[in-house]
Amino acid sequence: MHHRSYALVSACRDEADYVDGLIDAVAAQAVQPLRWVIVDDGSMDGTYERVLARSRRLGFLEVARMPAGRPRSFSSKVYAVQHGCELVKGPGFELIGFLDADVRFGPDYYRKLFERFEADARLGLAGGMVVDQYAHRNGRIRSGSEEYHVPGGVQLFRRECFEQVGGYVPVELGGEDTIADVTAMMRGWRVRTFPELEVRHLRPEGCGKGNVLIRGMRWGRRFYLLGYHPLYYLGQCVRRLSCRPVVIGSACNLLGFIVAYLKGGERPVSVEYLRFQRTLQMRRVRQTLTPGWLARG
Repeated sequence: MHHRSYALVSACRDEADYVDGLIDAVAAQAVQPLRWVIVDDGSMDGTYERVLARSRRLGFLEVARMPAGRPRSFSSKVYAVQHGCELVKGPGFELIGFLDADVRFGPDYYRKLFERFEADARLGLAGGMVVDQYAHRNGRIRSGSEEYHVPGGVQLFRRECFEQVGGYVPVELGGEDTIADVTAMMRGWRVRTFPELEVRHLRPEGCGKGNVLIRGMRWGRRFYLLGYHPLYYLGQCVRRLSCRPVVIGSACNLLGFIVAYLKGGERPVSVEYLRFQRTLQMRRVRQTLTPGWLARG
């Protein structure tokens, strides 16, 4: 795989406190991107001006703007990413990656990811392990999902895989990264998070922000819409009982899923996707519940 054969896309809104640090992290890479488009999604805090100033000194960095006045949402972010993808279209790169403004990584991050792609021709989607950085502790709530999920803020696709996935699907409550994970696996690609490649997440989503019940209800509804199997989601809530706020957060998430399940509603995924994902999830449930000695036998 030829060095400098990757492009990056970021969507930012009101990220003036974080975007310079992200640009510093990418500029310090041992292998810099061929192109990087940062799409400003209606910022009011000077984000666009900051990126524009930095782009004048970095040949690979470009900045674009979406129309102002749209409400902030996961869908709005996806539309901004889609716009960025259109701008980087063309020959010259084999990988395409996506970055959130509040992540940080070491200077060898992309070089080491390239080595993983070179070693595995069926690796279609990869990234580092995202570690949530709080004031007095670090959180690794994504541990255990390394073989089937890469957090959206650091997803790096083999270009062919991304084209087969069809890009990101706008979902009002979020989850476009999960849909990309599952769709990539449906198309026969491997998805992998590499724990040895640590990515710091400077602004972890804390339940202290906003009403815990409302946030939990939205979170549960998100995973209902994404087609999670009820038993699998129950297991996810049990696994995260120790995450703050302890017990209450998981209970609210589960309540949100149950309410959404009872109400029903149209999902943004196909029947094929739903069946594939649930088959994988129930396989993981069986593997978790099967005693080690029995699995070995």
